[in-house]
Amino acid sequence: MQHIAEVQIANQCPNCAQHKEGGSKKYWEEKERFVELRDVSKMSITCEDVSVRRRNTSAPVEESVLDPKHSAEMVDRVNEVLRPTTFEDLHLPSKDETLNTVKSLVPAATWIPMITWSTLKADIVGGLTVLVMLIPQSMSYADIAGMPLVAGLYSSFMPALVYSLTGNSRQLAVGPVAMVGILLSASLEGLLTEEECPEYFNGNSEGLTQSELCPEQYHKLGILTAFLVGLFTLAGALFQLGFIISFLGHPVISGFTSAAAVLIGLTQVKNLFGFKIGKSEYIYVTIEEIINNISDLNVVTTILGLSFVAMLYASKLAARSIPSLSWLRALGPLLFCVLGSVIVYFGELDTNHGVEVVGTIPEGLPPASVDWDVSDLNRVLMPSITIVIISYMESIAISKSLAAQHGYEVEPTQELFALGLANFCGSMLSAFPTTGSFSRSAVSNSVGTKTQLGGMITALGVLFTMVFLTPLFAYLPNFVLGAIVVSSVVSLVAYDEAIHLWHVKRTDCLLWVIAFLGTLFLGILTGLAIAVGMSLVIVIYESARPQISLIWRVPGTTNYRIVKQAPNGEWIKNILIVRFGASMYFANMSYLRDVVMDMLRRTNDAVETARPEENQMNAGTSDVQYIILEMSPVISVDSSAIHTLEDMAKEFERRGVKLAFANVGNRVQKVFENAHFTTTHGLEWFQPSTHDAVLQCLRHQKKHKLTVISEQTSEGKTEELSEERKGLPAGLKRTLSVEGDRVSTST
Repeated sequence: MQHIAEVQIANQCPNCAQHKEGGSKKYWEEKERFVELRDVSKMSITCEDVSVRRRNTSAPVEESVLDPKHSAEMVDRVNEVLRPTTFEDLHLPSKDETLNTVKSLVPAATWIPMITWSTLKADIVGGLTVLVMLIPQSMSYADIAGMPLVAGLYSSFMPALVYSLTGNSRQLAVGPVAMVGILLSASLEGLLTEEECPEYFNGNSEGLTQSELCPEQYHKLGILTAFLVGLFTLAGALFQLGFIISFLGHPVISGFTSAAAVLIGLTQVKNLFGFKIGKSEYIYVTIEEIINNISDLNVVTTILGLSFVAMLYASKLAARSIPSLSWLRALGPLLFCVLGSVIVYFGELDTNHGVEVVGTIPEGLPPASVDWDVSDLNRVLMPSITIVIISYMESIAISKSLAAQHGYEVEPTQELFALGLANFCGSMLSAFPTTGSFSRSAVSNSVGTKTQLGGMITALGVLFTMVFLTPLFAYLPNFVLGAIVVSSVVSLVAYDEAIHLWHVKRTDCLLWVIAFLGTLFLGILTGLAIAVGMSLVIVIYESARPQISLIWRVPGTTNYRIVKQAPNGEWIKNILIVRFGASMYFANMSYLRDVVMDMLRRTNDAVETARPEENQMNAGTSDVQYIILEMSPVISVDSSAIHTLEDMAKEFERRGVKLAFANVGNRVQKVFENAHFTTTHGLEWFQPSTHDAVLQCLRHQKKHKLTVISEQTSEGKTEELSEERKGLPAGLKRTLSVEGDRVSTST
């Protein structure tokens, strides 16, 4: 029984007259076109048949190939992306380039001329829908951040207006969000000095926070943070630093968000149950405060608060499951604000039962706030960096998701610019840091907002509310604001994601748990920093110990595959082929050396442990005399890697083993040439394919009269070697021989 591959590799066509006559034509290149036959004598394929088959199998590809001119044009266009910018590219912009730059920085110049009556109606509906959702949420999130409630309205006006003019996303709703609120609260609490907030340091027997005792000074710190967040985000856009969010992996963000949602929910206990608790970013402190003060709960507030949480949750379920009630998703919070205010007003619950209400909110335009004290910037430096990363990550994730749904592009650098400018301008009008909101953006998308005009209408609606409608919030109960927050963040606790990650990859689940527990027990910033640090440690560990795979030949072909991908492959004697699965740099080269040396020892041990009667027969045939490094995954090398490769080559040489390289990329090859490694090691040991590297090893072996691979019997036929005699992995039953530049196989 033989493979047709044996006939191919031997370059003989049994049915071709010219081959019978000793012609030189070969059809080695057609090896993959043949099927396995059980009997060569019955084979009817000739060279002419092969040629026809080759034309037929390539026909679909040939029909789709561009002509040389257009092929070159496509290559040039795509290569523009890969071409680095040089000084020669610097020039004064033309009129068209200037216009395109303005349009990219101010997308409003593009979408305003495209407004139609249809899009106008859709944007008005979308903008007003988001508005009624934003007003109660903005005050709730201001409370989370420790800011005056009116600061939530201030932060909903200018940032939304600026983003609508400069942002790419057509449906993104920019304004206060719970995540930034909890980060701001955890970062700023305790930063006021005794001079700025003497009440906190003297006679604070009730343990009130700085935001409660000195709201004006605390608000100034929030405004200063928005100013610095704006500057950092604009700098990120200038230097194109959007890639930084890549260091925040999904498990870290999910774990952090889940823990932050728990902390946000616990901060609303005071509003839902009507008793004071000390604000803390540590869950155990908050729980201790709840236990110590639970005896002071207000029964009426508790009943109403829990009832409103249940009703809000039920309204969301109804909006998702009943299409005719989908309007409840956006209007629900506002309706419950009206309902709560009516109950408190007519029941006089604030005076008779101690139910806390929002009270008087300043009306009018946001006050200017450009008197930043630069000396205070160092106090909010680290919080600002954290908020920049988290807010940009949240916003770009929403923007890209919405853009994908509607078939347009979102430029990350432009998003950085838009968010940075929104925060910078917002800090001039008493706003604290803002970003894109998941819930409001989803509502904006669901009601059919078409352009950024929807965000502009929302901003103008907030302005109208601040000027004319703030007296209506006087009887708005705090338990409604607390219920809105709890119903908003409960879906952020992604415990099911941890279960999913456990089944997908345990290390990712570990990162989720570290981020979750670290944020709860060590604080928001510390927990996030530890989780990010652990994720980087894992990345470094995996890059320092990349995948190293064993390669062998696919029978009857010039293709070489990983052993696990081709379980019935062929091992070429005396040659060890290894694929290195990452770029080579100083941190992973010792691992490569150790693994290859261990492979070498194990292969040679197989020869030494063979049966004594076979040792003499197999001497020099099963031990490794050549090592081929398959380099296709290697896209870069550093000088340390080259030094290690040079040392490995010398060490292998002392052991009688030659080191060869296959599939070296252009970039890596150039580094090798610059380091003169190709010259010192020998250019012939750098081959463009694995098969060429194998042929080089076999030519070198034959030239130096090394032992041939196959064993010949007295009749001159190829004899199958036992697995023990070959010293190869179990399951291999093929033998290989060299004839010219070809390798033959039989079974």
